[in-house]
Amino acid sequence: MITTVTYDYKTAVERILQELRRDRDRQIISRRFGFGMNRRQTLEKIGSDFGITRERVRQIEKAAIVKMSNVGSSEVAQAGDILQEIVANAGGIALADDVAIQLGANDLDIPYIVFLAILSSGVELIPEDDDLRQAITLKPIYARPQVIALIAEAVKVIKDYGKPMTLSKVNNKMPSQLENQTLEMLLSVSKKLANFDTKWGLISWPEVNPKSIRDKTYLVLGRHGRPLHFSEIAKHVRQLGVSKRDVTVQAVHNELIKDERFILIGRGIYALAEWGYTPGTVAEIIASVLREEQPLHKDEIVRRVLLKRQVKTTTIILNLQEKEQFERTAKATYKLKS
Repeated sequence: MITTVTYDYKTAVERILQELRRDRDRQIISRRFGFGMNRRQTLEKIGSDFGITRERVRQIEKAAIVKMSNVGSSEVAQAGDILQEIVANAGGIALADDVAIQLGANDLDIPYIVFLAILSSGVELIPEDDDLRQAITLKPIYARPQVIALIAEAVKVIKDYGKPMTLSKVNNKMPSQLENQTLEMLLSVSKKLANFDTKWGLISWPEVNPKSIRDKTYLVLGRHGRPLHFSEIAKHVRQLGVSKRDVTVQAVHNELIKDERFILIGRGIYALAEWGYTPGTVAEIIASVLREEQPLHKDEIVRRVLLKRQVKTTTIILNLQEKEQFERTAKATYKLKS
């Protein structure tokens, strides 16, 4: 449960901005960070409004940040203490959104938290890019280079393992040992990873990031670890809660039929091919069993067929007795006809 910290971050930012003598500089900072706006403004837009180049806007922004960081105001110091405590309690790494929630900030107010993190000497803001989500970390132990290196370790561990892993398993295989809480936040920062049902994997893996009905069907069977009727699979797909899209029984059945990862092993009952079940008719399964070893007593044939398909025993026996490809060699003993 996230505990909200009482802190007037807006007033703090307003007071810090007063360290800048020129109103233009204060406006540039406010607009570059997007205080009270739906989005931050570009260098081009601000430069056009003030009649200066975009490079000049960049210079003003950079100089203002340095000045506010170095002025030694009590507001910056207090903000730094609060942010350090929140991030430390999260294990040294925290998503900026989570920090904002603890400070009672809504989505529009996150720029205030980002601004305070940039000014604070004890924490580092990791900006969002193609690989990372925006985060706040403790310096120097979790500065950006360290975070990137640790994420690379974790991604390699998961990729080498080849399938989703629990947090503890990832930690056990990591060259750098971390507290589970720290590792969980570290993995959350990476856009290359996703988690589902307590397991972490690559974002491209449907087991942790199911998008299509086909992926969700595979996930349901994998989680249950046993064959299911297609109607039951559809029910569990709807319960996943990963999409608002309506999932019909027919849609799920269609995916089961088309995808080679799924095998029909009984009347409407499907299994994952990776579990070792064999596709084909009952007669074809019996034939494959006898090719491995023959002759066999019917009880042994039934036992082996049931390992590959979920059908009634009488169905297997009837196929043995009625199909011309099988020949009885002794009492209740069969082989393939030559």
